[in-house]
Amino acid sequence: MVFVDGARGEPDSMSSRAAEGQSARRRSVAALLCWGLSLCLLTALPLWANEELDFGLETHRLARIDLTGNTTFGDGDLKDVLRIQERTWSRPLNVPRYSPYLIQTQLDLIRNYYRARGFHQVAVELDSISTVPEQGDVLHISIQEGPRTIIRSVDFTPNDVFTDQELRADLTLLEGEPAPMSLNAFGGDMYTLRAMFRNATYLDARITVSMDIEPRAAAHAAADADAEADADAETADGGFLADVHYSIAAGKPYFVRDISLLGNTGAKDRFLYRELEIGEGDPLRWNKVQTSRRQLLGTGLFRDVEIVPVAIDSAAGQADLEVRVIERKPAHYELGVGVGSLERIRLLVAWGHNNLWGSGRRLEVKGRGSWNVEDVVGNSLSFTQGQVNYRADVTYVNPHLRDSRFSLDVDLYLKRETRGESALNQSVHGLNVGSTWRASRHVTNSAYVGVKISDPSVHPYAPDSLKARFDELDVGLAQTRSLNYSIYIDKRDDLFRPTRGRYATGTLKLAGGLMGGDYSFVKGSAALQRYQGTPLGGVLAMRFMVGAAAPFGKSGGLGPDGVPYDDRFFAGGGSSVRGYRHNSLGPQVSDPDELDALNYGSDVLLPDNPARGGNFLMLSNVEWRFPLPVLRRWNFGGAFFFEGGNVWERLEDIRLRGFRLDSNPGDPKDPGSTKVWDYRYSCGVGMRLETPFGPVRADMGIPLKRARYVGLDKVETDPELVWHFSLGYPF
Repeated sequence: MVFVDGARGEPDSMSSRAAEGQSARRRSVAALLCWGLSLCLLTALPLWANEELDFGLETHRLARIDLTGNTTFGDGDLKDVLRIQERTWSRPLNVPRYSPYLIQTQLDLIRNYYRARGFHQVAVELDSISTVPEQGDVLHISIQEGPRTIIRSVDFTPNDVFTDQELRADLTLLEGEPAPMSLNAFGGDMYTLRAMFRNATYLDARITVSMDIEPRAAAHAAADADAEADADAETADGGFLADVHYSIAAGKPYFVRDISLLGNTGAKDRFLYRELEIGEGDPLRWNKVQTSRRQLLGTGLFRDVEIVPVAIDSAAGQADLEVRVIERKPAHYELGVGVGSLERIRLLVAWGHNNLWGSGRRLEVKGRGSWNVEDVVGNSLSFTQGQVNYRADVTYVNPHLRDSRFSLDVDLYLKRETRGESALNQSVHGLNVGSTWRASRHVTNSAYVGVKISDPSVHPYAPDSLKARFDELDVGLAQTRSLNYSIYIDKRDDLFRPTRGRYATGTLKLAGGLMGGDYSFVKGSAALQRYQGTPLGGVLAMRFMVGAAAPFGKSGGLGPDGVPYDDRFFAGGGSSVRGYRHNSLGPQVSDPDELDALNYGSDVLLPDNPARGGNFLMLSNVEWRFPLPVLRRWNFGGAFFFEGGNVWERLEDIRLRGFRLDSNPGDPKDPGSTKVWDYRYSCGVGMRLETPFGPVRADMGIPLKRARYVGLDKVETDPELVWHFSLGYPF
């Protein structure tokens, strides 16, 4: 059985479901293998990486490359340098070819690799070419590494601005490191030194580098043995020692004489000056100039910003700064249409102005509506039975309240959303008033006071039993007043398509208490996301998230139910744990009479019982995102993922046994069957299409810990495969 996100199996008997469970698992694994094999075949097809080597010349089939004489670096490291690539396990169908006319270029690549790592006298030769029938040519390459050159000392002359320790702090080529043959390899360290001087107001600093090399034997005769102990360890084979000399001419420190603004016709001068980290008469530190440029671009008012020193007086150490801006149109309109697996049709309409009265204040009016076709506690609905969801916002932002670094943020909103997992339609309106400020370039803080009024209603297509239970509860309007704080630490290389870095968030919410309202509780969450490259290419994305909520005061007597429904945690679906239905994991609002009649404990899941949500949350996700070589020209990529998560009603419900890797959708009384407290794992594959608006993704998730829902007159099992369609990355 295959289901789109939100689908659930049909009722069946216990005996037939037991037999179907094993076959379903086999079909799930087969589907995953077929999908994964398809992606592997795509990645395995020829990459045409060698086409640039052909140039219309004759090419030969390559069987392998044999390297001899390399003792310092392994075959794999050296072969990675070459543009000619052998067949590998990751590209089993690739037929590698090479051009004999360009073999010398490949030898030069190996030679330069060695020279950059201290082997200045390395010799790399092609000894011979042999042929293996039906496989191709074998290139026999010999390497004579020769002695290695190690950096013995690094000095700076003259040096009257920084200490040697400060200058060395961020350099990479220091004592004990291999000395590269070319001085161009010191370019990165020289850039670092120049940046240090420019940030210290020395804009005219000139730095050159030179290197003296002598044999180790001569060094022994002229220097103290103890001082060279570290170098000797690296050059015991008769190598060389290098002394690196940086010659520094710092020049004069500079100060800002005058600042002029060019190009701002809509934004007032006062607004631009407020974003600058540097003023007239200040030391001209270049890092503050760069920060000022980033802050001006961050306002969203300018397409381009350039800050240029002019009228430079090198004798007096003074310069003027010209701030040149190209403005955007302050008013903007937005109209969007989209589709999704739950929100079948989405519409977005927005109008905004980013520069009210030329002060940088922003006003935006946004409306979003969708036709939501979502299962109601597992019961599928037709397209015509969908519900209208919407959200309307009016947002006002003053980025610098009374010329401070604190903003004033006001958001008035009205929304209605379908919560099919709980058979509810939730109508909410509220007001948030707060502030956002930056503690540093990478750290943003936010604090606000919120008031919201919730009006839940039962879904019109909910089972009659749930409608009756909802009417008995007589649920009405509920008001929540809260104080909220969030911190964001963003060190990603790209906000929308990160490939490196990390992103951490923390939130804290205090509701009720002295602020009043119908609920008193505290809620917090923390998440860490990390992105890094892999030896196979692509990006490895990881996320770990935890959360907790606890009632107190007048809500403490309600137990876990003291936290209102729309402030609880939910898991399952395309952005949390794929392979499971949207928000379906965790405890249910179970009927005690049905549990008693079945002689089940509270950890057993029942069919047609709405999801309760949890007061505790844990999520863990790992996803490998990689380009598809054949389809990358059309911006297609693939993904493999493994993830887990759940929500729990009470802290004591989190059991070590719940993190077991395997459980089955068997008899609920069987200890090996999946329980409500089980940490639910899944795996799967996906495909992405990169667009200017972000990736469009389709994911196929396979649940690894499916559950069986056994009632008095109904038996259901989690689907063995769930499709998720959405925009944007899951994290």
